[in-house]
Amino acid sequence: MKYIKIICGLLMIATLAGCSKFLDREIESNYKEEDVFVNYDRIQQAGFGVYAFLYNRFGFSRIQNAMLASASDEADHAEPTADIHKFNTGTWNAVSNPEDCWAHFYQGIRRANLFLEKSVDYKQIIYRDTTDPANKATYEANVQDIAWLRAEVRVLRALYYFELIKRYGGVPIVDRTSYTDEELTQKPRSTFDSCVNYIVRECDEAFPELKDTWVGFSSEKWRGRITKGVALALKARTLLYAASPLHNPSNDLSKWAAAAEAAHKVIELGRYALHNNYQGLFRLGNGADGNPEVIFAIQAGASNTFERLNYPVGYTQGGQGSTSPSQNLVDAYEMKTTGMMINEPGSGYDPANPYANRDPRLGYSILTNNVTFKGRPVEPWVGGLDGLGKLRATTTGYYLRKFVDESLNLEQNTSSVHVWILFRYAEVLLNYAEAMNEAYGPEVTQGYSMTAKMAVDLVRQRPGVAMPVLPPGLSQEEMRERIRNERRVELAFEEHRFFDVRRWKIASITENMPIMAMRIEKKSDGTFDYKVVKAEDRIFYNKMYLYPIPEVEVLKSKGALQQNPEW
Repeated sequence: MKYIKIICGLLMIATLAGCSKFLDREIESNYKEEDVFVNYDRIQQAGFGVYAFLYNRFGFSRIQNAMLASASDEADHAEPTADIHKFNTGTWNAVSNPEDCWAHFYQGIRRANLFLEKSVDYKQIIYRDTTDPANKATYEANVQDIAWLRAEVRVLRALYYFELIKRYGGVPIVDRTSYTDEELTQKPRSTFDSCVNYIVRECDEAFPELKDTWVGFSSEKWRGRITKGVALALKARTLLYAASPLHNPSNDLSKWAAAAEAAHKVIELGRYALHNNYQGLFRLGNGADGNPEVIFAIQAGASNTFERLNYPVGYTQGGQGSTSPSQNLVDAYEMKTTGMMINEPGSGYDPANPYANRDPRLGYSILTNNVTFKGRPVEPWVGGLDGLGKLRATTTGYYLRKFVDESLNLEQNTSSVHVWILFRYAEVLLNYAEAMNEAYGPEVTQGYSMTAKMAVDLVRQRPGVAMPVLPPGLSQEEMRERIRNERRVELAFEEHRFFDVRRWKIASITENMPIMAMRIEKKSDGTFDYKVVKAEDRIFYNKMYLYPIPEVEVLKSKGALQQNPEW
């Protein structure tokens, strides 16, 4: 007999992060499966339960206290024994993968399938449960809510499939619960394109049944739910991955055109806009409170864990400086006045004052030498309070600022709500720009509201950032490089770079480069010497463009589930 635990569904979605036992199928259950889908409250709770699988697989310090950024050229993790380093040393495999999420997302898919199958007759179930049939308004409201929730669960299921295919390539499509154990374990992989088509179809079919927005809805428990915009954004991201070189080796331009069209559908909604405070964007809420840039986000309960892990080590409040942004990333931030890369002649870059006059997003995202943080200058220089020689000090000369709540007092154990953004409008604009450039070139509208260049310029000119627009007349190749760099700085530490370099098939270059650092020494007159040095070497093999399927799954399949090449 199967059981389903629905206690977490009683809480609003924003607090589901604390309910890890929700993932278990047969322990601490209040109800058998046949006892869940019997009334409105339990059906709703079971639907909310599908959201629980968002947690622990996205966001802050989720891989043994490390961010996924530290498995890319964005950062290094200061704890030398952490599992995240297996990605960088090439010591991971089908048995030991620091981010093995195969079983987790298939659990979420099974829960979605179960909910969708068992709630088919929800109108009749709710009607039978109505103690006062005359209360028509309550009945109609409950019916509408479950209709929304069924569409949301379809999008969640599609999202879980996307998270699988962007890591593993084509995977088995399991769209019902009636498979026998043998059928399930021996189900072969679908092709990547078949999986993409399935995800797109789910988003398209769910779209009409989704709510436009939950902003201003009457109850806290409704916040953070999926909307039409989420379905469109997921479709656009999926099609962008499908069009990218890793999955589109023949460069079929129709795939890029489809990705551009899908991203423009999000723009056409007219519901989203770039926030006027880039630094505050990541501290302002989950979108349901009016943040215009957030399309979908996970809001966890109040905590200070991320700050304890990432405050610079010299602060009396116990920072551990876990995520050390790389010099590789710092060098990607352009000069503010010229809009040029720092290595371009005439850019205005001063090696003796390397952080002056740079893209403001550098200072919003990364703590650099001598900037004020929590009431004193950061000291990552040799011998400084936060510098080399201190336990868990930065390995690169930098500390993380993005996402960090500077206001917390760790000695007093104060805490705050943290939000991990899964989809935001700036990414949609950059997705659109990339697809438009590849399909049509940098400055062609193709009947849409903007060109690739216009979309990038919108992101660059956000109030508070106000970077110069891109120069006109760029070639497709030049625009491609500018878009890729724009993604790198705009979406830094948001778990895009790790996958972007793979889908672009440039990871064999970027991830084989050493992680560089800034060695800083303070002189007797109070000024500083800056020297770029190597922090560590990295290793990337071509097989790492895709994750290995867990060996236990391959063995259980008796040959039906083919392992990814070279694993």
